[in-house]
Amino acid sequence: MVDTSEWLKPRCAEVLERLQEDLPGRNLYDLARKHQIPIRFGEKKNKGWVGQTIEKVAGLKISSEASPDGADFELKTTEVSFKEGRWFPKETLKITQLNPQQILEEEFENSIFWRKLGRLLIVAYDSPSEEIVQTRKIISINLTDNKITAEIKQFWEDVRHTICSGEIRDLINLGSSAGLVQLRPVGDGKQRSLCPITGENFPARAFYATKNLLSLLLNEESL
Repeated sequence: MVDTSEWLKPRCAEVLERLQEDLPGRNLYDLARKHQIPIRFGEKKNKGWVGQTIEKVAGLKISSEASPDGADFELKTTEVSFKEGRWFPKETLKITQLNPQQILEEEFENSIFWRKLGRLLIVAYDSPSEEIVQTRKIISINLTDNKITAEIKQFWEDVRHTICSGEIRDLINLGSSAGLVQLRPVGDGKQRSLCPITGENFPARAFYATKNLLSLLLNEESL
């Protein structure tokens, strides 16, 4: 029997085209109602309604899982603001959780981190009023700037070296907001990871795209 599951996975170009056709100029509040996405559960706001609405517009199955939405992309959303002629992200963006054992077995060019970063499809939106939420940018990441790639690669190798040295358990954060990527605690900090060198448990970490990197992407500087 022929496995057709791969054929059914949406491709980045198809989803990007669909979003570019259906999102610009539309109020996401209206689209949420059209697709029956709840904005509130009683008095409590549904924090994921924007992402769920965009997934519906993209023709994707709504999921809270961290696995990719398609074979060659992962859909993310980020809220932005417009100041002095530029778009600025309000938050950093999680790329992928650090797997201490796996990063020791990888090379940067084929690492999960690099693949995940390179296939992000980001929808940036702003909310000028409580019931108006509009898409401002739809970004398909193409990291072709050698200087930026070199900086990200150096950061990844610094993380790898820290783990090889058995020093990861003492690490709280790695990388600054002025850089392009950071390593930070996951969620409430209660998740644990195992150091493959010392065998000790330490708070789980994840790679994040900084506001600086997102700003470059939003304003198409050097990328």
